[in-house]
Amino acid sequence: MASFNLYLKDKNSEKITAIILVIRWSGNTLKYTTGKSVQPIYWNSEKQTVKAVKAVEDQKVIAAKLDKVKETGQNAFNDLELELKREPTLKELKERIDLELDRSTIEKQVELNFIDHFNRFILESENGSRLTATGKRFDKRSIQKYNTVRDTLENFGKGYHLSFETIDQNFYSKFVSFLNKKKFSLNNVGKYIQVIKTFLLYATENGYNQNMYFQTKAFKAHKVPGFSIYLNENEVTELYELELSAKPHLERVRDLFIVGCWTGLRFSDFTAIKPENIQGNFLHIKTFKTGEKVIIPIHHMVRTIMNKYAGKYANSLPPAIANQKMNSYLKDIAELAKGLKIEVETEGIKGGLKVIGSRQKHELVTTHTARRSFATNVYKSGFPAISLMKITGHKTEKAFLLYIKVTPDENAERLAAHWDLIQSPLKIAR
Repeated sequence: MASFNLYLKDKNSEKITAIILVIRWSGNTLKYTTGKSVQPIYWNSEKQTVKAVKAVEDQKVIAAKLDKVKETGQNAFNDLELELKREPTLKELKERIDLELDRSTIEKQVELNFIDHFNRFILESENGSRLTATGKRFDKRSIQKYNTVRDTLENFGKGYHLSFETIDQNFYSKFVSFLNKKKFSLNNVGKYIQVIKTFLLYATENGYNQNMYFQTKAFKAHKVPGFSIYLNENEVTELYELELSAKPHLERVRDLFIVGCWTGLRFSDFTAIKPENIQGNFLHIKTFKTGEKVIIPIHHMVRTIMNKYAGKYANSLPPAIANQKMNSYLKDIAELAKGLKIEVETEGIKGGLKVIGSRQKHELVTTHTARRSFATNVYKSGFPAISLMKITGHKTEKAFLLYIKVTPDENAERLAAHWDLIQSPLKIAR
């Protein structure tokens, strides 16, 4: 009778260690790598699986993979025993499991270089072998991002020997410097580093990487609030009231933008509203990016727009166009608004240096301005942040407060109004 158990390769390790399937029968012991790893503190030795804790974001994915490897081992052993009329040898069992899991031998895996492994990471993300932390397939934008980082690493690798062993402080410093020379923003550099960290975690879990430098504080994926604008209610109203009937393509884009300004939805959501999402005076939407279900009251401007397009389109809204094209048209529309012909100071970090300048506000309007405008205007109206987060989909108040755009002048005015409000009763009492 064969036994099948999952163990940690090094249960006393303070770092990530591989999870292995140990098969014992008739004096034989096969230690088979599952391709997954975990820190020992997050391992449930009794249940032989990863603990369901927040610290292990992809716990469900790891647990499913472990179940699959163990089940494959059991089936392979039983099938061989029936076919051979005897118990299999170590080699026979390992080769059968490799075949069932469509896995190359360890010897072939070792021959793959750093970029080869990155290509496998992309392929598995694309074909569904690798899933998100919530068990879903990766979207096209994620795959595109992975490909962009891979291409950049290949270019960087022409002057730097890339291997799992060379991903250290020297790599981090030189790669960041390489990106800075391209005048990348700090957040863009951070996105590249985050993808590399994700890939290295994947490589570690699959037994390809043992260098844990990427988990140190020094290997940081920076993320700071980026510069962006919002439109106040007067500016949104001015755009809404622009006479654009002579240019229907601009009118449709303007109207769709206004929908974004009064729903707080992302471009991918406000351009994909379906008739079934419209229920009375509310929109019921499952957001594309996060999968969150939100309910949003239909603003009177949005209702007027819907009445305009009723009967022309199934959802009573103008059809969507590509984000890039819509942004281009928005610049033309915003330039027609007198209130947006003002200078605004811009600030950011590019190439590792702080850059300060100024631009006309109408030049900075994009589809994402709509969502920021909604969040900021509703917040400024006094609507509770926690309730507003249920609509915008922000998980923490800290993230939400970084997202909204309230100027120092506006904060000062709100405080002055607050003081006037609380002082008035005192003056009357005297």
